[in-house]
Amino acid sequence: MNVKALIKEYWDSRGESYDRSPGHVCLPEVWRAILRDVFNSNIRILDVGTGTGFLALILAELGHDVVGLDISKAMLRVARRKAERKGLNIKFVLGDAENLPFENESFDAVICRHLVWTLPNPNLALAEWARVARERVVVIDGKWMDTSLSTKLRKFFGRILIGLYERRNPFKQFHYRKEINKALPFYGGAETDVMLEMFRSIGLKPKVRDLMWIKELQTKDMPFVYRIAWVKRDYFMIEGFKSQKG
Repeated sequence: MNVKALIKEYWDSRGESYDRSPGHVCLPEVWRAILRDVFNSNIRILDVGTGTGFLALILAELGHDVVGLDISKAMLRVARRKAERKGLNIKFVLGDAENLPFENESFDAVICRHLVWTLPNPNLALAEWARVARERVVVIDGKWMDTSLSTKLRKFFGRILIGLYERRNPFKQFHYRKEINKALPFYGGAETDVMLEMFRSIGLKPKVRDLMWIKELQTKDMPFVYRIAWVKRDYFMIEGFKSQKG
């Protein structure tokens, strides 16, 4: 089984519908403030797993030199269209987050959001991001689900309602097939402590920010069908700093 080919196929099928999910593109002004605080001077940034370009567009609007990379042509097609509409000069590249087509320290920083859960080799990916970053790696992620019966029931009924809301079959490729899930170490999300240890293991000095307050804001603005399926677990940003030479 070619896991990455199947993952690519799935996200290609989601390109045009992805932005209908409010959790993916909501609160742009909140994210703008966060990113302005994280990157307080204009630098060159790689947005890994850029998807339809949510972070890349905001970073470019803030004045950064941005490259967005994704495994899905369909997602990048939407991202390019949005950038052109806004008149933003962003380079979007088709590529694998675990095998980046860039030289060492090609960027000042690398950032990703909601990507770790869908990687077959997250440790390898993090090492790649550190390789191409001169200063730091920023990961925004969280724990998305648990295995309790109540959560499973909520997500089952929520999936049906979300499928109807987004005008797609809730039982046809709503998410990855089970055999793909088994190949993903962080399917269902990552715990903060586990991610911190991953950063330390490759020599990055981590700083963590709790972002659960963003989830609370998202919940207030979400349609009821999304609030049914949403599980409050863990949401964070980790900045991993490289040691400065000399």
